[in-house]
Amino acid sequence: MAIRILVVDDHRNTREALALGLALLAAEVRTAGSAAEAMLTLEHFACDWLVCDVRMPAMDGIELATRVNAARPEVRLLLMTAYDVSADEQARIAAAGAQLLIKPVTADAVRAHVNGAFRAGG
Repeated sequence: MAIRILVVDDHRNTREALALGLALLAAEVRTAGSAAEAMLTLEHFACDWLVCDVRMPAMDGIELATRVNAARPEVRLLLMTAYDVSADEQARIAAAGAQLLIKPVTADAVRAHVNGAFRAGG
């Protein structure tokens, strides 16, 4: 059974490149360009992992991760950023139960986290 991943990033090229790379690694991937679109996608797509940019317009990725964690705690959360993360953001990321990756993020890096979680029994 393929790992199911939702990739959320407001930059189309980043979102599509990561989704393509993950699909080539045998993941079932859906994409969303915003947190609002991700919430709608999650209504009909039971993902195992949410991979999301931290900085997006309207609702940021940390708030999305917090909401997903509250509603669907079985979903693993990976947040991505190309920027420095403040102490407040670090605390919010930890409270959401998410891990942080620094951009550029490759499909192989995401897959390493996915595989590592399963090897660790999580």
